[in-house]
Amino acid sequence: MRIGLLLITLMLSTATFAEDIKKKETVAQKLVSMDGTEQGLQNTDKMIIEQIRMRLPKDIPEQFYVDLSKNLNSEKRKQFIVQRYVETFNQKELEAALKFYESAEGKAWAKKASGIGGEIAHFTTQDARAALNTTMQQHADHATIKKIMMRMNAQDAQHTEKTQQK
Repeated sequence: MRIGLLLITLMLSTATFAEDIKKKETVAQKLVSMDGTEQGLQNTDKMIIEQIRMRLPKDIPEQFYVDLSKNLNSEKRKQFIVQRYVETFNQKELEAALKFYESAEGKAWAKKASGIGGEIAHFTTQDARAALNTTMQQHADHATIKKIMMRMNAQDAQHTEKTQQK
């Protein structure tokens, strides 16, 4: 009798736990949709493609970049963020954040934060590129790095020419 009662209690608590997780996931999904995360992921994808486009030969067909955009799969990254929210925040914290983002102030915050996020991504990309260039200059005496620099400079020159021709 006790074992049966214990099993029933265990089954009910497992079902309750699964339901709690589902509720948290639902709130986290809404939160990610409202807090600027989705827009940030899309902006990141655009910058990644822009950086890759600058580094690849110019005769690559446009469909390549369309497929690359699909393969970056921002939905997968979004779901990763949702799971991190579920694991990190409790139900009350998620609901409080969602309540904020549903307010006029929260909507304004999300819109502005998304713009700032895009600027941060752009700044980070430019800063990383500058750091790479500086580091390559510091190691320009290495044969492999010298070859890479020559190839990169040739690609940059081609990109500049094509931009000026437009």
